[in-house]
Amino acid sequence: MTDRIHTLALLERLRRHDMMAEARELADMRSQVATLEATRANLLDKLRTEARIVTLEAAPYVGAYIRSIRNEEAQINRTLAKAAPRIAELETAMLERFRELATVRLAFDHSQTQARTARTWRESSQRDEQILLGWGRRPKPRHAR
Repeated sequence: MTDRIHTLALLERLRRHDMMAEARELADMRSQVATLEATRANLLDKLRTEARIVTLEAAPYVGAYIRSIRNEEAQINRTLAKAAPRIAELETAMLERFRELATVRLAFDHSQTQARTARTWRESSQRDEQILLGWGRRPKPRHAR
């Protein structure tokens, strides 16, 4: 029984370690996505505000500026599109790891409970046996007549 408990404890630690590694990767990816979305929002804000200020000297450059911002936005959108499947994959893996971890934890708790019950039963049996042996050794009381 203790081998099973040790194996389940090791399996739980391994699953928890895997889950934490995936959680870190997922958090990093979400952070990158948030940064990219903030950058995209800034670019679009610049496009709305700076592309409308047209002086005679800046007029020839406004079209190139708008194309440049649109290209950056398209690059960010492609990067976000590439990140979305990996994020979904990591979220699915995290859910699966959580389920596995919960299953292992239940098996671990059940094994510990069984071991505790068996130990309690053995101790109780030993106590009962000692009590019975003790009764056999005592001198029998004489009955008063």
